Amino acid sequence: RPTCATGRTWSSLGANTIPVGAGTRETSRRRSRLTAAVDWATRALSPRRPVAEVTESECRIVDLADVFDGYTVVALGDFHHRQPWTDVRWLRHAVDASNDRGPDIVVLLGDYGSSFKRVRSLSRRWYRAGLAAMTPELVRLRATDGIFAVLGNHDYYAGADLVRGWLSDIGAEVLVNESRHIVRAGQMLRLAGIDDVGEGSPDPWVGCDPSELSPTIALSHNPDAIERLDRRLRVDAMLAGHTHGGQIVLPWLGAPLTMSRVCKRTAAHGWIPNRRAPLYVTRGLGEQLPLPIRLGCRPEILVLRLRAWG
Repeated sequence: RPTCATGRTWSSLGANTIPVGAGTRETSRRRSRLTAAVDWATRALSPRRPVAEVTESECRIVDLADVFDGYTVVALGDFHHRQPWTDVRWLRHAVDASNDRGPDIVVLLGDYGSSFKRVRSLSRRWYRAGLAAMTPELVRLRATDGIFAVLGNHDYYAGADLVRGWLSDIGAEVLVNESRHIVRAGQMLRLAGIDDVGEGSPDPWVGCDPSELSPTIALSHNPDAIERLDRRLRVDAMLAGHTHGGQIVLPWLGAPLTMSRVCKRTAAHGWIPNRRAPLYVTRGLGEQLPLPIRLGCRPEILVLRLRAWG
């Protein structure tokens, strides 16, 4: 039978007797014990995160202005920073690798910490610690035309406002159903960020003027957003994350779990076949609890160069 804080059973106190504050104190203690247990397990069971490999790719775009030929985009996604907070070797490597490529823009594709949908208070506490630990490295990112970011589902679990404020503090411009123009020599390249498919409110127009026909790169955390785009909107490529490349990829079988409709077992990362627009899904930098391991699927830094075609 349920026991109150004094050790007596509820039935022994009488049907109409409720010890004042007992349930609250017991719930608080249980929550504290659970939090401590989860923190301990995370530190004890999480292997050291490997550094990411760099993938270089190109995207050909019809009528891309010559001034944008060779334009370099570095994409970093799915950071999922976790305990031990001080282990940022993997992130330092990612920032150094990005800076070494001299990118024109850097795009951050969401899920910056570790969180759980049904444990919001713990998720927010973890996020605060994780974001603070990553800040000294991420403020070193350099890009000619700036750093842009979108939000992922785990960012919403911990608090979208918290994450947006942090992204702004590290120098990133957050695009949630918004677009920005990059102008060179009078020519334009449009960058559009869509809200998360699962937890946000994705706009089929991504904040774009539908009458404009500038070359457009779309950013999304979840690759399934490719199916949400209005077909009248010009999109030359979309960059996304979310799947971690499957995180665990088995020989012959592929990825048992992709968390995406458009990404299949044998196509959980890279250029993903679809009917809408070229879609690249990165493997990301981290792993999500409760299974903080990768198998047959190394973390990835994407370096994408745009090429004029036709």
